[in-house]
Amino acid sequence: MAAQPKEYFDIKTAAKKDTYLIDTSTLAPEVLASKFKKFSGVEKIFYLSMIFATLVIAVGLLYIKTKTFEVEGNTVQLNTKISQQQAQNAEYDQQISDLTSNSKVVDSAIKAGMTNNYSNVLKATK
Repeated sequence: MAAQPKEYFDIKTAAKKDTYLIDTSTLAPEVLASKFKKFSGVEKIFYLSMIFATLVIAVGLLYIKTKTFEVEGNTVQLNTKISQQQAQNAEYDQQISDLTSNSKVVDSAIKAGMTNNYSNVLKATK
């Protein structure tokens, strides 16, 4: 195994065990801190901006997803209302056709005392 640079060793652990095998639980915080200190200011800004951008994108995606579900729910409600209104319109059309049928009109006219006078009927021509 290749020797690691001295800055990666946890000296307290090495002195206790009389060896250079390092316990990873005691090593991790110091290594990360020392590695982060080695980054230049530009690198720190770059990595922090990448983390910030990732968080913004995640929140944006959640927002878009919730708005999409909201719009889909509204669309379903509107389609339901439209189908109910179409069914009601069809029912009204049926009632209108029943009430304006020729036999109903003639029956109503006879009850009112009117008679058919075919001489008053005009023929439409071009």
